Amino acid sequence: MINTKSLFVNVAISLAILSSGIVIGRFFLSTKPEPPKITKYKYDGEIRTEAPLLEPLKYRISNYKNINKVGAVPDAATAYEISNALLIATYGKDQIAYSEPFKILLEDSYVWSIEAIPYNQPFMYYEIGIDKRDGRIIYLNSEI
Repeated sequence: MINTKSLFVNVAISLAILSSGIVIGRFFLSTKPEPPKITKYKYDGEIRTEAPLLEPLKYRISNYKNINKVGAVPDAATAYEISNALLIATYGKDQIAYSEPFKILLEDSYVWSIEAIPYNQPFMYYEIGIDKRDGRIIYLNSEI
């Protein structure tokens, strides 16, 4: 014959443990780790170089007035997306170290200068120059 009192106690204890585990996992958010924040790029600001300024554009970029005011590449996020696509198309996605954020500078108010580090080559870097006004790629170098 089965002892119903011990069966009832075992079921009650199992349900209590299960419900306390659900409450702890559901309502105590501090036990969940936060995902690490990954920075894709680091904007270092604007610098002036001693190089002469670029010549003025001889044509209108667009019929849309806001593009003519702020440029085709208005901010560092857009410059990052363009340079990332260019590096993937040129060198391949596995050749870029995404653990290191891209370094972005705005030189002479017209040129976005982007530096990225190759994968497993810490002393080398890729350098891209993008014209802010019309999105033209000015230079693409890989240097030591």
